[in-house]
Amino acid sequence: MKTPMLRASLAASLLLSLGAGAVEVTVLSGGAVKAGFTDVAAAWEKKTGHRVKATFAPAGEMKKRLAAGERFDLVVMPAEDIPALERDGTVVAGSSRPVAAGTIGVAVRKGAPLPDISSNEGVKRMLVDAKSLTYMDPTRGTSGKHVDEVVLPKLGVRDQVRAKATLGEGGMIAEKVASGEVELAIHQMTEILPVAGVTLVGPLPPDLQKVTVYTGALTRAAPTAAEASAFLAFLASVEARPLFLARGYAAP
Repeated sequence: MKTPMLRASLAASLLLSLGAGAVEVTVLSGGAVKAGFTDVAAAWEKKTGHRVKATFAPAGEMKKRLAAGERFDLVVMPAEDIPALERDGTVVAGSSRPVAAGTIGVAVRKGAPLPDISSNEGVKRMLVDAKSLTYMDPTRGTSGKHVDEVVLPKLGVRDQVRAKATLGEGGMIAEKVASGEVELAIHQMTEILPVAGVTLVGPLPPDLQKVTVYTGALTRAAPTAAEASAFLAFLASVEARPLFLARGYAAP
């Protein structure tokens, strides 16, 4: 059991680490937002003196963590997932704000020939010819669900591609391409660009593309609701947008 003196010491240490009057805003966010989010959070911290503690995970894992009762001030996830969280009371209805949009692209190892993905036929040829590839586990990530349930069936190669795919569990799955484990990755472009040792071939053609709008919302259990609301407003602001655009995101 902590003594009163120890509790006072810990509280004082926390205040010193954050700065007098500073607050820590906790965020659970989709990994595809990480690159731009980190820059925007740093800008807000510098501007306000508050701190942002972010946890990044695939959408499927985020839902499980929220359902298990983990507490955060904000969530940032695909807009299509927000209504269910409003209905079950996880987030405050009407608090959501669009933050940034991302698209799905293809990566190959640096120096490898670039496949033609300007058409559906070109993408199909690439997938058939590839000996190995990776995309997100469709039960865990938004891009993987789209690839597995829309792109591959539309091209008529679902079973063929699944048989040689290594499903990603989270993070920068294009690192499997950089290491030589697989030939190519199909993933959110914003999670391809930061990976050294790969080349972004480009986005999927329009007919196969999915534009994901990432949206922030305040949770009902937010311990620091006022500061969290202020941070969310900053994330969605005109001031923050250039920081997202610089990292390959599109305006929502």
